[in-house]
Amino acid sequence: MQTSRLRLKAGLFTNYLVHGFGMIILTQNLVTLAHHWQSTLTVASFILSGIGIGRLIAYLIMGFISDRFSRKTTLLIGMITYLIFFVATPLNQSIALAYGLAILAGVANSALDSATYPLLAEINQNGTSNSVLLKAFISVGEFILPLIVLFLTEQKLWFGLSFLVPAAILLVNLANVLTINVKDAKETAAVAETSGLKLGFAKKSALTAGLFVYGYTSMAVMIWFTQWITIFAKKIDFTAAMAHFLLSLYSLGSISGVIIVVVLLKRLTIKKELFLTLNAVSLLAITTITLSTNETVSAIATFLFGLSAAGGLMQIALNTLLSIYPKHKGMLTGLFFIFGSLASFSVPIITGLIVKNPSMNIMAGDILVALVGLAVAVIMFWALPREKRANTSLADAREDINHIDAQLIDLLEQRFAAVDDVHKFKQNGQIAIKDLDRERQVLDNVAKKTKNKDLVAYNQDIIQTIMDNSRKYQASLK
Repeated sequence: MQTSRLRLKAGLFTNYLVHGFGMIILTQNLVTLAHHWQSTLTVASFILSGIGIGRLIAYLIMGFISDRFSRKTTLLIGMITYLIFFVATPLNQSIALAYGLAILAGVANSALDSATYPLLAEINQNGTSNSVLLKAFISVGEFILPLIVLFLTEQKLWFGLSFLVPAAILLVNLANVLTINVKDAKETAAVAETSGLKLGFAKKSALTAGLFVYGYTSMAVMIWFTQWITIFAKKIDFTAAMAHFLLSLYSLGSISGVIIVVVLLKRLTIKKELFLTLNAVSLLAITTITLSTNETVSAIATFLFGLSAAGGLMQIALNTLLSIYPKHKGMLTGLFFIFGSLASFSVPIITGLIVKNPSMNIMAGDILVALVGLAVAVIMFWALPREKRANTSLADAREDINHIDAQLIDLLEQRFAAVDDVHKFKQNGQIAIKDLDRERQVLDNVAKKTKNKDLVAYNQDIIQTIMDNSRKYQASLK
């Protein structure tokens, strides 16, 4: 079982290495592809929108398949459709078919997301840190592919090899995933149900709405920055080298942020504190970038912005959402990423309108997006209960019990103080100490209040013992 789990995790991370290739492979080869399709660069760039359309069309469908049928089925759909995209795109010379293949890449992306994030939440206690780790594998793929494209160009080799490299990795991984026994979605959801977050209606509603908003803002804040930072830096008279280097610093910060977040989440139970802190750093950093005209200050702020905004915050938000509704992980993953897809669609339109006014600072709008993200982080900090520290030894577990026992003793003393009052009222009304109807009511209430139904009989037995001792205590009173 442990071997299968390790193989599955390796397979999921490998898919996101390939996904890192897929996210930028069309843009990295766009000039060559335009010539290959016998089209202009403008028309060829339109093909990129197909990925977004594919994601919007498929997320809810793939989420439904993931929840209703199985995570493995959805995972295989994503891998196979990505494989078709990688193999067929360099061979195809039709612009219409190229658009269809781009849509297929978007479908593949949605299928992988709808299966992978729920699986990581279900197969391991460190679901949040593992989800964040996916971002690192995407970043590695985005780092490797440009080097491959550059090598092929310098060696005058066929550009299609840059597509066949991820296709080969995917094919090997497909053989790995096909032979792994992945639990049926309904079975895993039933198991996860007992560990779902228990929140009051107000907190649950506010946090759910906030996390969906964060699905938009977490993507929008990154898209806004990456699309405009180079142009913005040149406009405020930074050197051309620094203007381009800022994007590299952002990427370096992103990878560093992922590593830091994964390490912290594995060692400490500080998810909501970390989420709030990083969103605050993100807002401070983008504000500094927007207002600064000093290259050094902007460089430091850009690194910190990458570390915070692109260091796995989106994955933390999604994992939190899945922990609230464990029965519908696939659908919720799809809905969450639909909001991200809407950001991919709307941010270029919004920024395109802003840039028409030369007097406006193009980066100022990103401050507002980051501010909304921070507001969601505040809601999460308020709504989520304090995380329980994971015990790593028998001594730790016993220390927890000692702490709980101390609380129970205090509550028992309060209960016996209330028993004093009950005894006085019974004496004044000449009522018998033993009241079987009242005891049945108490035990029924225990059954209703116990969330883990496996513990009902044990809790009732404990409360019955307390009531027996309460009667003895009343009998001893004068």
